[in-house]
Amino acid sequence: MLKTTNSPSHVSIRTSLAATIAAATVASTLSADFTTRRWGSDTNYELRISHMTDFDQNRSGLPGGGANYCYPTATANLFAYIAQHGYAYCAPGNFDWQSNSNHTRATEFIDKLGDLMDTGASTGTEHNKGYRGAREMLRDEVGSRFVIEEENWTIFNVVSLKEMTKQSIDDRAVQSFCYGKYEVLGTNDCDERAIKRDGGHCMTFVGASRSGSTREITYHDPDGTTDSTSTQSTFTATTKDCPWVDDLVVFPTLTGSCWGFNQSMSRIMRSTDDGYLRLIDRRLAIRPASSYSWGSYAGFADGGVEIRTDSLGWGEDDGGVRASRVSSTIIGNPSKASLIVSPSGVPYFVVPGAQGGLFVEVRGDQGAAIVRVPMQLLGVNTVDDAVFAGDRTLVVRSGRLIRAIAHLDAGLPGEEDNKPFIAWGAEAPFDVAKLVASQRGQHVGGAPHSVIAFSGDLRAAFEVSGDPEIDPRSFSIPAQLPLNPQLIGDTTIVEDSMGTLWFAQPGNAGVAALTADGMVIVEELPVDALKGLAIDDRDNLLVVDGGIVRCFSHSPKGLIETGANGSPFAGRQVGRGFTVSRSTTNFEARFHGGAGWRDVIDVELTARPGDLDGDGMVGPQDLAAVLGAWGSGQGQGGAADIDGDGVVGPQDLAVVLANWGS
Repeated sequence: MLKTTNSPSHVSIRTSLAATIAAATVASTLSADFTTRRWGSDTNYELRISHMTDFDQNRSGLPGGGANYCYPTATANLFAYIAQHGYAYCAPGNFDWQSNSNHTRATEFIDKLGDLMDTGASTGTEHNKGYRGAREMLRDEVGSRFVIEEENWTIFNVVSLKEMTKQSIDDRAVQSFCYGKYEVLGTNDCDERAIKRDGGHCMTFVGASRSGSTREITYHDPDGTTDSTSTQSTFTATTKDCPWVDDLVVFPTLTGSCWGFNQSMSRIMRSTDDGYLRLIDRRLAIRPASSYSWGSYAGFADGGVEIRTDSLGWGEDDGGVRASRVSSTIIGNPSKASLIVSPSGVPYFVVPGAQGGLFVEVRGDQGAAIVRVPMQLLGVNTVDDAVFAGDRTLVVRSGRLIRAIAHLDAGLPGEEDNKPFIAWGAEAPFDVAKLVASQRGQHVGGAPHSVIAFSGDLRAAFEVSGDPEIDPRSFSIPAQLPLNPQLIGDTTIVEDSMGTLWFAQPGNAGVAALTADGMVIVEELPVDALKGLAIDDRDNLLVVDGGIVRCFSHSPKGLIETGANGSPFAGRQVGRGFTVSRSTTNFEARFHGGAGWRDVIDVELTARPGDLDGDGMVGPQDLAAVLGAWGSGQGQGGAADIDGDGVVGPQDLAVVLANWGS
C-alpha cells in the first residue's frame, strides 16, 4: 500500500477544480418536503427536509428493547417518508406516526426491517447486512422506482456533509447516516492523528448548512428521550456543528500508521468532549430512479451532444427531464462519445482521442452544464474509456493502461475536499477496446470492485481491481457467443446482479449473455432496430429499439416483454445511448468486517441503570450479578456497585428492581 502525499499534482487539481465550479448555484425550490434547497457554492449552501418521521428505537416489542436498533430505525424513517409522499402502498404505509395508536404498527415494521438486516440485540448491525436488508425491502415495496446507495468510508473514499447535502439538493435523496466513534490512538511520526473505529450510531438526515467555515448538520436521532418504550416521543430535530477535520488516518495501531492514507472527514460535535471523535463514515441514500440518455436529439443544431436526465421524482409536480448540452467545439467528435454515471448519480461524459477527454455535469443557477475534468494534472493525458468501479473509484483507460482515481465519485472536488489521486493501476496484456464495471468478483471469489477490459475481437478479457490480495486474471469469451468484432464500438456490455454479462449489438435481433460460471445464453427478442441495453435493479433488460425503451423481464419461459409493468422507463424516447441508475454499495469486508464497524449506539446513551451485562435490558442476568457480588467492596463488586458507594448492597438492588424490564 502506497502512502498518500500532498504532491503538487494533488494540490493543482484541487485548486483548478475548485475554480471551475466556484460560481455554480442551485436555486431554492419547493420539492416534496425539501422545503429549502439552496446551493450557492461549496462554502455556502442550505438544506431543510420537513415532515420526516422520527421513530424511537427504544421500544417494547424489539429484541433487547431496541437498544441497538439504530440502523433499522433510522432507515424505517426513510420508508415512512416514501409512503407519505406519493407511494402509500410502500410499507409501513401512510399513517400518523406521531400518534401512539400506530406505535405497535411502527414497531412491527422496524422489527421486520431489523430481521432483514440481521440486527442483533447486543451486537447492532453490520453495514453490508443493513444495506442488503434495506435494498431487499425497497425492491419488494416499490420495484425499480427508487434506488438505494450505500457509501462507506474506505482508504479511497470518505463520506462528507457536503456530499450528503448536495445529493439531497440535486437528486432529492432521503438519507440516513452513521457516525463512527473513533478512539484516538495518538499522533504518529507524520503528524497525523491515528484513529480506530469502536462502534457507532445511525441517525436520519434532515438538514445541513454552511456559511464560510461554519458547518451544521440537522438530524433525527432514533435514541429518543422518552422514558416510555410503549409511546412515541415528540418528533425532534437536533442541530450540531459539523466541522471538517484534517490529518486523520484510520489504522488499527499507532505503530505503522504512517503507511495509512491521510484523509479529512466530517465530525459531529457534542456538548461535552469524551475524548472520542464522532466522524460520519457511512450513509444510506434512497432517491427516485433516473434514466440517462445522450446524442441524436432534434433541435441541437451545432452538432454537439445533449445529455437528458429523466427522474421519476416524488410526484406529478416533481422530477421530470433536465438537459445538459456539450458543444462539439469543446469535445471534438461527439459521435464517439459515451456516458457514465457515478454511484451518486453524477453524469460524466467520455470522448476518446486527443481532442476529447473527460467531462462532468455541474448544476448551476442557469441549469446544468458540462465542464472538462483536468485529468492532465493527475498525469492522465488521454482518456479512451472510463467506468465507475464498485469501490467508487473512477477507472479510466488510456490504451492498455488502466488507472483508478479516488475522490471523483461526487463530481468535481471543492477547495477543502480530499484531493483526487491515482488509487491503483494495471496494464492489460492486449489492446483494449471496451471497459466494463463489474461485481463479478463477488460471485467467483474475487474482489468486489473489479473492472473487465475486453479485446477488440471480443474473445479475450482481463479483470483487474485495486485489491492487493487479488491478482489480475485473464479469461476467454466463448466462441458460442454470437458477437461481431466489427461492431465493437457500438457494443453494449452490462452486468446484472448475479454476475452475468449481457451483450447487445446493433443489427442483432436479440441479446447474448455469459454467466458467472461460464454458461452461454442467447435470447431472441421481437425488436426492429436494437440500439442499446441497460439493466435495472430487478435485472430487467431495458432495450432501446429505434429510440424507444422496451422492458423485458425474466420468466421460466425466457425473456418476456413487460412494458410499463416491468419498468417505469418503458416507452421513453431516448437518444443514441441509454443507461439507468442502479443501487450500489462499496462495502468491503477487509475494511468493514470487524466488530468495531458494527453500528452499536453509545453506551452512555443506551445504558439503563441496572443494565450490568450491556444487553440493553434490565433483567435476570443483572439481578444475578448484584446478588453474586452482594456485600463486596468496589474493588470486587465492580459494575454491580451501581450507586458507587463502594459496597454492593440494598441501594444497588433497588436500582435493578426499579428498572426491571426496561
